[in-house]
Amino acid sequence: MLDFVTALWLGFIGACIGSFLNVVAYRIPLGLSVVWKPSHCPKCGHNIRPRDNMPVLGWLLLRGRCRDCGAPISPRYAIVEAAMGTAFFVLAYVELFSGAANLPAALADPAGALDSVVFPNWELIILYAYHATLLSLLMAAGLIDQDSQRVPRNFLFLAGAVVCGALASESWFLYPERTRNILINQWKAPCDAAFGASWGALAWLLPLAALRRRSSDSMKRFLRNAAIASAIAGGFLGLRPIVRIFALWLVGILANRGLKAVSKSRLSPLLILWGVTLLHLACWRPLARLLSW
Repeated sequence: MLDFVTALWLGFIGACIGSFLNVVAYRIPLGLSVVWKPSHCPKCGHNIRPRDNMPVLGWLLLRGRCRDCGAPISPRYAIVEAAMGTAFFVLAYVELFSGAANLPAALADPAGALDSVVFPNWELIILYAYHATLLSLLMAAGLIDQDSQRVPRNFLFLAGAVVCGALASESWFLYPERTRNILINQWKAPCDAAFGASWGALAWLLPLAALRRRSSDSMKRFLRNAAIASAIAGGFLGLRPIVRIFALWLVGILANRGLKAVSKSRLSPLLILWGVTLLHLACWRPLARLLSW
């Protein structure tokens, strides 16, 4: 019971973060502050009341309309909040409560919420927060790309600061699949982060350079956005994980093209990256056994 309540609490935090990411995706491309002004209706300008700003539940209670002017509120807000809440909930069970049994090498014996959160196991908590931060950054990038906007380069600087902070604190356990053939052990995790970020970026920058004069502006924007998001994922997880994620991502993009032909709706490939990254985090150990080198 304690595990379920704790996972629900973490899921609620994830949903609140999803609500904030909706604001980030809307305001940053417009050059607006994400801090100074409360959430408000873009049509009538009225501030959203605290009781209406509850993740998912607020949208349902309002029946998808502004309380003041009746303007429709996109279901995307509730979907993003639900997706982030679900991701935080799932990650709590597969990683935090399991002793990181999802990784190629577990960090602790499965102990549940009691011995990971109530009596803190800081390695597990840091690992959980690290991966939750990655999913948050990828979701924000995906939402911005969904709106056909350019993902700010500041996302790279923010992700780099998080990764460098983790490496400076010698949190080597964040990179369970270390770079091989590096003689000095303490350089293995930093090298893995650098190799992962480089591979993730180059996988999209090379096509961008090759097609620069022959591709449309929308294609250039997508390749640039994909390079930023892929570099973030590679920097957070390392070389071998980003290669596996890239393979899953391509399968997801092809499947999305088939669905797009049927439904006529567009889903950003960066949102697919968010989904396959969550899948890789949840199934890291079996995927590493299936494909590694």
